[in-house]
Amino acid sequence: MVKKRLFAMLAAAPFIVSLFGAFTACKKPPKGGDTAAPNYQLIDNRAHIGWDKVAGCDGYLIEKSPTRFGEYAEVDFVTKTEYVSDDIYAYFRIGAVGADGVVKQYLGPFSYDLETFGQNTYIISPDDDMQAVQKAFDDFYHTVDGTVENDAQGNGRARGEFSDERFSAYFKAGVYPLDLNIGYYMSVAGLGVSPDDVTISKITAEAPISLCNFWRTAENLSVGGDMTWAVSQATSLRRIHVEGNLSLSAGRSTSGGFLADTKVDGAVVSGSQQQWFSRNSSFGSWSGKVWNMAFVGVEGNIPQSYWDKSGGYTNIASDRPLREKPFLTFDDKLGYRVFVPAQQTGGSGASWSGAALDAEGKARGEFIPLNDFYVAKSGRDTSATINAQLARGKHIFLTAGIYTLDAPLEITHANTVVIGSGLATLRPSAKNKNTLMRVRNADGVKISGLLLDAGASTRTLLEVGEENGNSATPQNVAALSDLFFRVGGAEEGKTFTEACVIINSDNVVGDNFWVWRADHWDGVGWTENVAKNGVIINGDNATFYGLFVEHFLEYQTIWNGNNGVTYFYQSELPYDVPAQEQWLSHSGAVNGYASYKVADGVASHRAYALGVYSYLRDAPVRLENAIECPTAGNMEFYHLITVYLSGDALSGINHIINGEGAEVRKGATTSGLEKYSTKNNAY
Repeated sequence: MVKKRLFAMLAAAPFIVSLFGAFTACKKPPKGGDTAAPNYQLIDNRAHIGWDKVAGCDGYLIEKSPTRFGEYAEVDFVTKTEYVSDDIYAYFRIGAVGADGVVKQYLGPFSYDLETFGQNTYIISPDDDMQAVQKAFDDFYHTVDGTVENDAQGNGRARGEFSDERFSAYFKAGVYPLDLNIGYYMSVAGLGVSPDDVTISKITAEAPISLCNFWRTAENLSVGGDMTWAVSQATSLRRIHVEGNLSLSAGRSTSGGFLADTKVDGAVVSGSQQQWFSRNSSFGSWSGKVWNMAFVGVEGNIPQSYWDKSGGYTNIASDRPLREKPFLTFDDKLGYRVFVPAQQTGGSGASWSGAALDAEGKARGEFIPLNDFYVAKSGRDTSATINAQLARGKHIFLTAGIYTLDAPLEITHANTVVIGSGLATLRPSAKNKNTLMRVRNADGVKISGLLLDAGASTRTLLEVGEENGNSATPQNVAALSDLFFRVGGAEEGKTFTEACVIINSDNVVGDNFWVWRADHWDGVGWTENVAKNGVIINGDNATFYGLFVEHFLEYQTIWNGNNGVTYFYQSELPYDVPAQEQWLSHSGAVNGYASYKVADGVASHRAYALGVYSYLRDAPVRLENAIECPTAGNMEFYHLITVYLSGDALSGINHIINGEGAEVRKGATTSGLEKYSTKNNAY
């Protein structure tokens, strides 16, 4: 009893607390460090913390920090194994105090943020220790699976191309004097309503490996100067305000890329980028081109449309539906909410500034409280737990991690929002021979921010809509943003899928897809990672903004639906065709499979800025046509290019589309076609 009263006195007396801190300082974990966390619950808007009794301890010192990387201060001393606080967004840790007055063990830290979003997600505040925040970023950037990678660039993420680690950071409103390097499986985002609510001094995505700088994202924040984003496919730069210049390359070859809803005050310099797609943005200026640079709804001093045999620029407006990607926000009074932008048609410039705002100067859309979402964590959740919440009508927020699914995630309610944070990754277990996600009711569904991996034998990875099922409507399209699909590469062993994506619903909008049969790393080969097709679109009125499809064994993309439109397409043929006789289409009558196939019977189709590249490496193999479409009806294709990258000296592509366009081969590496049309409309 005496000792318990003594501890209470110690907790109350400032001068003794300082002395007590001197005894316990050596026991404190580093800022942001994570050990075993007690039980945390939010009940009646109060934080309830409980823990198991620690043997040999007479009481527990309660320490609190306003942030994950902030200073902890002693706030209470208790003898029971529970604590309740009104400060629900604070971080707590529990010091188990022995009879000698020394903290034997710390439990924590723990908080609403950690309990909700997990250890892979960092919620950063301006009140954090910026040196500790910088160190957390740097430590992840320079390590892979916990090991420091000492490659020539000192960049561990350069060798983490197929790591299962995930790192996601969200920044509350404020200014951050940070220099952040963004590597593989790193994602950063602001939590403001406007990108200008969060300013970070510098953000860089370098190019340590030519052409392979995949799987990283940045969104909803401003950069207080110049920015380098030297990336390839499977990346996203969205809702960004760059207050200086933006460079899309950094010395090595880059093959990207996607940018949307972004404002760059200065110049955008594309450098070595082979191709790039920009949508609904504004730039001070743009310079640079290799083959295929496309702008849709982009304001500023940018090149006008021009095309010749070596490619060029496509600068057009869209007349199709669009919905910007939903994003997480935080407000001190309202807490966490997801903002879902309103559907629009075409338009130009960023959605968060200028004429795009409503009469009150606000972005158009609605907020959904995070309480209406089920927040999934990879260490806890399964297809069964997530499907149970979907069946209840919950939206889904998948935190950063790997989710191995025994069965498909089934979306049955209209207007369901599914958000993947930090490149949340879905994989099938050995039990799942079906698909990873199936949208049974597509009306108004929004899915974003996911990486979907093929397994040993999975029929598809994503199915949107069912034949003769509930389709999305023109007034409430299904919006699919930043979705990346991968067959092989990540793990040893064979992988198989018939097609990565099948879209049966009408009125679907795809916004930044990379659909990839891996061409390098583990489990890669003609009979190892087997996938016939990348994307099959059966529904009518589909629109794609930025479609990247590569290396599948047969047609990369098949379009069976009417009135489809593609704004920008990038595709590489399979590298590893073993022999011409194993790569014949049209019942063996035609060499190779076109990359972009509009099926016979389709009455209308449009496409802009299409590039198909040849690296037929393993045998002398020819492709007759990079693109095929019907010769009747309303077919319109603008700005097409084929490129011979490398490969067998006798390999290449004979024509661009339907027998038109010059061949590409060694010595004649590019062929461009300004227009192919079955109607007489002027461009």
